[in-house]
Amino acid sequence: MEHHKDCLDVDSSEVEYTDDLIEDEEHHSSFDAEDDVDGNADDDVHDESVQLEGSISDALAGDRFVNVNSIASDEILKLEFGPADEAYEFYYRYGKCKGFSIRKGDVRRNSSGIITMREFVCNKNGLRDKKHLSRNDRKRDHRRLTRTNCEARLRVHYKAKKGRYVVSRFEEGHNHEVTPPKFTHLHPLYRKISEADRAQLDALQSHGIRKCHIMGYMVAQKGGYADVGFTKKDLYNYFDKKMRGVIKDGDVAAALKYLNVKSSTDPMLYAEYDVNNDGRMKSLFWADGSSRSDYFCFGDVLAFDTTYKKNKYNYPLCIFSGCNHHSQTIIFGVALLEDETIESYKWVLNRFLECMENKFPKAVVTDGDGSMREAIKQVFPDASHRLCAWHLHKNAQENIKKTPFLEGFRKAMYSNFTPEQFEDFWSELIQKNELEGNAWVIKTYANKSLWATAYLRDKFFGRIRTTSQCEAINAIVKTYSRAKGKIFEFMHNFEQVLRGYRNNELVADFKSKFTEPVLSTHLRLIEIDAARIYTAEIFKEVKDEIIDSGAIRLEDKKCVGDSMVYTLRKYRDKGIEREVVYNAASLEFQCSCRLFESRGIPCCHVFFVMKEEDVDHIPKCLVMTRWTKNAKGEFLNSDSNGEIDANMIELARFGAYCSAFTTFCKEASKKNGVFRDIMDEILNLQKKYCDVEDSTRSKSFTDDQVGDPVTVKSKGAPKKKKNAAKSVRHCSRCKSTSHTARHCSDTHNSELQYNEELVSISMEDSLSQKEKKKKRKPNGNASTSKQKKCEEATKVPEIPETADSPVTNAVQPPVNVLQPGIIPMQMQAIYPNYGLHGGESSTSCVGLLAQVMNVAGYGQQQSSQSCFYSAQTS
Repeated sequence: MEHHKDCLDVDSSEVEYTDDLIEDEEHHSSFDAEDDVDGNADDDVHDESVQLEGSISDALAGDRFVNVNSIASDEILKLEFGPADEAYEFYYRYGKCKGFSIRKGDVRRNSSGIITMREFVCNKNGLRDKKHLSRNDRKRDHRRLTRTNCEARLRVHYKAKKGRYVVSRFEEGHNHEVTPPKFTHLHPLYRKISEADRAQLDALQSHGIRKCHIMGYMVAQKGGYADVGFTKKDLYNYFDKKMRGVIKDGDVAAALKYLNVKSSTDPMLYAEYDVNNDGRMKSLFWADGSSRSDYFCFGDVLAFDTTYKKNKYNYPLCIFSGCNHHSQTIIFGVALLEDETIESYKWVLNRFLECMENKFPKAVVTDGDGSMREAIKQVFPDASHRLCAWHLHKNAQENIKKTPFLEGFRKAMYSNFTPEQFEDFWSELIQKNELEGNAWVIKTYANKSLWATAYLRDKFFGRIRTTSQCEAINAIVKTYSRAKGKIFEFMHNFEQVLRGYRNNELVADFKSKFTEPVLSTHLRLIEIDAARIYTAEIFKEVKDEIIDSGAIRLEDKKCVGDSMVYTLRKYRDKGIEREVVYNAASLEFQCSCRLFESRGIPCCHVFFVMKEEDVDHIPKCLVMTRWTKNAKGEFLNSDSNGEIDANMIELARFGAYCSAFTTFCKEASKKNGVFRDIMDEILNLQKKYCDVEDSTRSKSFTDDQVGDPVTVKSKGAPKKKKNAAKSVRHCSRCKSTSHTARHCSDTHNSELQYNEELVSISMEDSLSQKEKKKKRKPNGNASTSKQKKCEEATKVPEIPETADSPVTNAVQPPVNVLQPGIIPMQMQAIYPNYGLHGGESSTSCVGLLAQVMNVAGYGQQQSSQSCFYSAQTS
C-alpha cells in the first residue's frame, strides 16, 4: 500500500498533478500469508510526531546511536528498540541513506492494545491491483507504476520480559534499482515542510510575495533544491490547502468575514455588496477609514479606471484614486464589478458617494469609456469631466498616421491657449494636414471641452491629466496578486498595496517637516516663505515659477479703480501676453494664465508683480491648503462651515481618535497595576468632553449565504484553442483551395480554362472535407458547438460612433445582451455600525490615522499592522 508524505489533493486547474498525489488505486499491497491480516490498522504515512534529530546517518537503537550508513545486516538483526516508533525512525534513516523509501506494513496487537509485531517495508512492496488497470470509466490517465513487489523489510516483535522490540526479520535485498543520492530528496516520504519553514512561508506570502519567488528564496537560503526539503509543487499544494481551508464556506463568504474582522479595528470601514437573482455576488465595494479620511481632505479630484485579470472570475477591478498634498497617488476605494454597463457604474458611484458622506468631487478623470462617461453625467452632474490625455493621444496614433498632426494635436491638448487661440490653432492644424473630412477628427473636435486645456484651464485638476496613476496602481497590484486568485486572496494582498502607498506619504511627510531646501533664487524672502508653507514636492514647482519670473518683462502698467493691471510677456516671446490684476488693499492677485485656478500654485507672472510691489511673502489668497505641509491637520481642526460638511470633519476626527485609542490601549494593556488609573483618566475625559453618553448602535449584515460569482467574459479577442481546426483558404476569384488570388490567371481565356479545372478541384476538396468531418471523432464536449452557435446568435451589431461617444477608446466595450436587467437588491452593510450612519465600516489602518494625529500635532506617530483573517480565526 503506497503512502506519501504531505500530499495535498488540489484542484487540477490550479496545481499540476504528479505521482505524489495518490488515488485509491494506489492503496493496495500484497503481504506474506504468515503476516497478520490486521496490517491496515495502523498503516499510515511517516508520522510527523517523530522528531529526527542529529545527523541522518545516526539512529537511536535502544540506549545507543548506530550509524545506519555502515551497519551490517547481522548487526541489524541484533538491534533492540524501545517504542515501535524508534524502530520506524531507524528504518526511515536507513532507507534514506541507502536510497529507497519505506512505509508501515502489518501490525499485530494483543487484547490490551499493545503492539506485539510491527513491520516496515520498502515502498515498492506489493503490486497494483489489476482491477485498477482495467477500469473503463477512468477520467485521467494511469499514474506511472511504482510497485515492483519488493521483499525488503524490517520486522520487530515485542518481548515482554525485556520491555523492548527486537528485530525478528530483516530483508536487505531489493528487486529494483535503489535511488542515487541526487534523487533521494524527491521521494515523497522524504519531502516535508517543517514547522519552521511553514512559519517562514506564511510570513512571506502574507506580505504579497509570489509563490515562485518564495521558492527561489528558500532554495537560495537552504543552498540548493536538494536541501530545501520539499519541491515547488509541495509548496503550491501547501498554500492551496491552506486557502481551501479559509474559503471552505465560499470565496465571497470568506471575503465578507475578512472585512467583518477588520471592522473591529477600524470602525470607519465601509463595504457594500450586491447580489443577482441567483444569490451570487454581483458587485462589491469597500473603503477603509484611512481612505475615507484621505478623500475628505483631498477628494476634490477623482480618477478611476478599470482593469481585468486580477481575480479568477474576470470581474473588472475599479480603483478610485486621487493625489495628496505631496502630489502622490492615494487610493480612496476599490470595487469589483460584474460588467462595465451604465447600471454597474451607477451602482458603484452611488456607493462611493454614500461612503464619502455625499461629498461630490469637483473634477473626474477617466479613460473615456462610454458607459463610465454616462454614469458620471448622471451621478456627478456638476463635476468637470476630463478625458485621459494618454489614451486620447494613443487613439490619435491609431487613427491618424501623420506625424505633423500628432505633434500639433499634443500641443493642442497641453498648451495653455485661450479658447480663441485654440480655435485658430486647430483650424490651421486641420487645413495644413488636409483632414477636414476625417471622421475621427470631427468626433474628437466635438468633445474638445473634455480634453483641451483651453477649455479646462479655469478648473482645478491638480496634477492629474491622465489615468496613468491608475495604470501604475494596476501594475503594483499585479505584483501582489495572480490572475486566477480568489477574492479573499486579492483583498488581503490589496492591503499590501495600500500599505506601500501610505508609507510613501509617511516618508514624504518626514522629508517635508524635518529637512530644509537649499535657497537659490533671487527672491529669497518669498522662497523662504514658500519652503515654510508647501510640502517638498510642491515647493519644487513653486520654486520653478519663482525662477521663471526672472524671464518676465513688463509691457504695460495701469491703474483701474483700486487695482493695478500689469501686462506681461516672457523674454523673447512676443506671441502671448498675460495680465495680472493686483489689489493692494486686499493683497489679492489674479492672472489671466489661470495657473492657480487649474494647478493651485502661484504663477511666474504673479511672482513678478510681487517683486515689483515689494511683497515679501505669499498672500493667503494664493495658498491652497491641500498643498501645505499641515493639510490634514488643518482639516481636522477646522470648524464646520458652508464649504466643509460637519459630518465629514466629525468622521475624520472619529477615525483619528479611534486610531489613537487603539494604539494606546494596546500598549496600556501590557502594563501591570495601572488599570484603575487609566480607566479613571478615560472616564474623566468622557465627563469633560461628552455631555451625554452616546448609545452605540449595533448593526451587522445578514448571515445569508452569498454565492461566489460566475466567471465572466472580459474584453478583447477570445483566446484561440490550441487544437482548433484551421480554416481552409480559398481564392477570392474562383473559390478554389489550390491557390490564392495572387496566382490566379488575369487573362479571360486562361481564366475560362482555369475555371473548368478549379471547379472539379474544389468539388473534390469539398467532398474530401466532408468525408474528413464524418470520420472526425467527437471532442468529448457536445455542448461546445451549440454554445458557439448561441454566442454567435446573440452578438450585437456594431453601433456607429457619434459625437457623443467616447473619443479615447478606439474599441468600445461590448454590450452584454445576455445580462439580465439590473434589479435593485438589498445592499447590506457588513460592519458593526458603531453609532455611525448606514454604510460606514472599517479596515485596519490604525497607523495611518495615527499619522493624521501626528500631522495635526496631537501625538507621536504609531505604526500598526493590518489584521489578517486566517483559517484559525473564527
